[in-house]
Amino acid sequence: MSSDMTLLEPVSCGLCGADDPEPLRWLDDLRYGTLPSPVQLVTCRRCGFRYLTPQPRPGTETRFYPSGYDPHRRRGTTAWARRFALRLEIRRLWPYLAPPRRILEIGCATGELLQLIRETGNSRVLGLEPDAEAVQLARARGLDVIEGTLDDILIPGPAFDTVLLQHVLEHLTEPQRALRRIAALLCPGGTVIAWLPNGDSWAAAVLGQAWMGYDPPRHRSVFTPETLHRAFAAAGFTIVDEYHEWHGLEWAWGLRLLARARGWARAERLLARLHFVLILATTPIGIMAGLARRSGRIRIIARKQLA
Repeated sequence: MSSDMTLLEPVSCGLCGADDPEPLRWLDDLRYGTLPSPVQLVTCRRCGFRYLTPQPRPGTETRFYPSGYDPHRRRGTTAWARRFALRLEIRRLWPYLAPPRRILEIGCATGELLQLIRETGNSRVLGLEPDAEAVQLARARGLDVIEGTLDDILIPGPAFDTVLLQHVLEHLTEPQRALRRIAALLCPGGTVIAWLPNGDSWAAAVLGQAWMGYDPPRHRSVFTPETLHRAFAAAGFTIVDEYHEWHGLEWAWGLRLLARARGWARAERLLARLHFVLILATTPIGIMAGLARRSGRIRIIARKQLA
């Protein structure tokens, strides 16, 4: 566990820049225990955006991403299930991914999605990832990956047709600035496909701080459909599709984190052993949430507006 609050700093709203937060709730790092004490989730009184304050200072981010962090270390059944789900998603999204489109994935982790896109038929893919170890694993797959952030892409003008953001926006301190940079990298009419948690979901309302979409301090913000549409519009995009995923993953994890928060170690161990069963058992709730457009995980497709 980190023991130094100086690793964190207060921040302003990542969408409108205002420094006028209204406290919503306290959040602790229930999954990895990297926080010395809880941090606040606030809402911006000017634009309604929800974000954490304080947040990790620049250069300290790796202190809050343990070596077992999920996107970098999937194994066994979890890895198989994820690859199966990604293949289905690629089929659904193939009109946006098929050659000759040039694909950039920001925050590509170990390159799993890009590898599957390449295997499906488009080799014109590039990854961007700040974690050095994840970059090496992605390059071992034969992928072209830049180590760094959006500021490290030294490409002048539009160069890509599709940009992928697979659970990335919620990790950024300045998502509005990032979306404007992405718009500059996209050709006119280009597409952004983004997956992210939904702060207006049933799971967020029911599970409270145990909702896996919070995940502080790695998740620095919590989008809702309303703030998501506003942010993309301000960056010159039009959202053309908003899909609410349906499955029991967030409910299964939420029950485990609830047990952990209450100190019920025996119950937590039992729930961990039954994790896959819990996912199946709670999938009907996920289906209902998806149909009501209140799922905890959403995917949006946004098109860059023509000049």
